[in-house]
Amino acid sequence: MENKAHALIAGLFTLALTAALVAAAIWLRGEPIAQDHYVLHTRGGVSGLNAQADVRYRGVEVGKVDSIRFDPADSRTILVDISVSQGTPITRGAYAELAPQGITGLSYVSLQDDGSSSALRDPGNPEQARIELRASFLERVTGSGEQVIGRIAAVASKLETWLDEDNRQRVLRTLSAFEHAAQEVSVLSVALHKSADAVPELANRAGATLGHADALISDLRALAATLDERSRTLERIAASSERIGASIEQAARAGETLASKASTETLPRVHLLLDDLARNSRSLERLIADLSANPASVVFGRAAKQPGPGEPGFIPPAPR
Repeated sequence: MENKAHALIAGLFTLALTAALVAAAIWLRGEPIAQDHYVLHTRGGVSGLNAQADVRYRGVEVGKVDSIRFDPADSRTILVDISVSQGTPITRGAYAELAPQGITGLSYVSLQDDGSSSALRDPGNPEQARIELRASFLERVTGSGEQVIGRIAAVASKLETWLDEDNRQRVLRTLSAFEHAAQEVSVLSVALHKSADAVPELANRAGATLGHADALISDLRALAATLDERSRTLERIAASSERIGASIEQAARAGETLASKASTETLPRVHLLLDDLARNSRSLERLIADLSANPASVVFGRAAKQPGPGEPGFIPPAPR
């Protein structure tokens, strides 16, 4: 009887302990949290990402990775199913990246917002439930590094082509030409300094030349005034000659009248008068001719005649 009592007590204790454990588990678990489901899609890699990895939205942990699979419609696309706490304000401008988790080599999903839209996503809409998984910063740097290395290799190849023996010789000749040009510039600079030193003397000479030019202009003005005065004198002489010619014509007409009236009485006198008038006319003509040929004779007088043979000062002509 005692053994049966002990066994009954042990069974009851086991049942009570089991019930207590179940109650504690239910209490610790609490009520289940409602979640929204999204699908990340990418054609890149997802190295280091595993199921049950953390999902963080702008640094706040909001869910877990449920599964990683290939898209049945496109084998090049990888789909990552995630669950986030219901009510997480994921906007239509949100995108996902893989971020490293310390030095373990593992990654977690980092949801970011580019600010392009403030409208919230509807997880019930298949189109809005798909979020782009972009390449991480490390992947972009790695890709850019490969491009940079390729460009550096291309530049190195071009430099090797440019720096061959022929191009090096051309560069040396070019540098030699530059050195020669620099020497010529130095010589030219010295010459310019000398020319600059001579500028004050040239300025003084130019001032003296201008002073002489002013004196010459004054002389020319005086000469022009003298010529103008003599020109007016010649005009007066020409007017007097015209008046003398008119008088001669009047006298001729008077002589003709007298000749017609008294041809027998006054003819000798008329002939004498006509001879005098003719001589006067010839003298006047010679005077006018001399004035026309040498107007300066009015002021300076007639030039002396050249002495003839046998006269003092005669110079025989040079033999041809």
